[in-house]
Amino acid sequence: MNLKALRLFRLTVLHGSLSAAAQSVNLSQPAASRLISTLEGELKLTLFIRNHQKLSLTQEGERFYREAEHILNGIEEIPSIASDIRQRSVEALRIITSAPLGATLLPSVIARLRASCQELNCKIDIGSRFDVERLVGSRRYNLGLLSLPVENAIVDLSVTPILKARTQVLLPFDHPLAKQENIPIEALAEMPFVTLRPKQIWRQRLDRLFETIGQRPRIALEVGSTQLVPSFVEAGFGLGLLDRACCGSSLNGKTVMRPLSPASGLTYACILPPAGQRPIAQRFIEALRQDLAEKCEGEREFADNISVLPPPEHSV
Repeated sequence: MNLKALRLFRLTVLHGSLSAAAQSVNLSQPAASRLISTLEGELKLTLFIRNHQKLSLTQEGERFYREAEHILNGIEEIPSIASDIRQRSVEALRIITSAPLGATLLPSVIARLRASCQELNCKIDIGSRFDVERLVGSRRYNLGLLSLPVENAIVDLSVTPILKARTQVLLPFDHPLAKQENIPIEALAEMPFVTLRPKQIWRQRLDRLFETIGQRPRIALEVGSTQLVPSFVEAGFGLGLLDRACCGSSLNGKTVMRPLSPASGLTYACILPPAGQRPIAQRFIEALRQDLAEKCEGEREFADNISVLPPPEHSV
């Protein structure tokens, strides 16, 4: 596959014209046109409709761009990747996770690693669950952090469980249920909830929870990210279903978290590409366990709802 042609295809889509794309890579218009025609021949797809001097994507072209966008974007990163390899002697830690886990778990762990290695080369990205599993599987990242089970991986990933988090209800501090140490699921039957959209992970968990009592949750507000839930709970829109791994070790005093009864929870894990762990990834996992253990020692409520799992070789 001609990488130069793929790059030109991407630039044509982004610039909106072949001439502008050709100019950006110092190609003549005829040479650029030949490259696109060669690419269409290799793919056996018609990517563009040609109308005089203008090109517009066909349906096939739109779908190809959408499905291959992450690969096409990656092509642009090749020079910088090569530069990093030439210039850096320290192995890079490349992490991808969800926004809530990244905001809650990563800052103190990265600070711990950087304290022991000032030259730590670290890249952290946020993605959907599908992105995390797929991109770690393709080795674009050497570590991912998410809840189990792994669902979308196209290859067998190495899974290292790190912690178990008890599922809790997030509610305003003055809510009647806030006085209870544990909240029975039945007590939530008529309560409004702030939650994610259908098919998103925490929404699925809320739906399954209510299935155990033969009901459906009363949805007061749908939001696109778990990170938005605490703000809208605080504003009085309803209750939230979260855990400490997503919500952090401390709240702002305007909301509280109470465990469910009977207890339920999630296991969170680091996932790694096939064929073993990189040393930098193992160092991260060790630092994460140490950081969580210190948080459990320092805050009883955190310790009551988070269990740090031992390394596999020490597990029973």
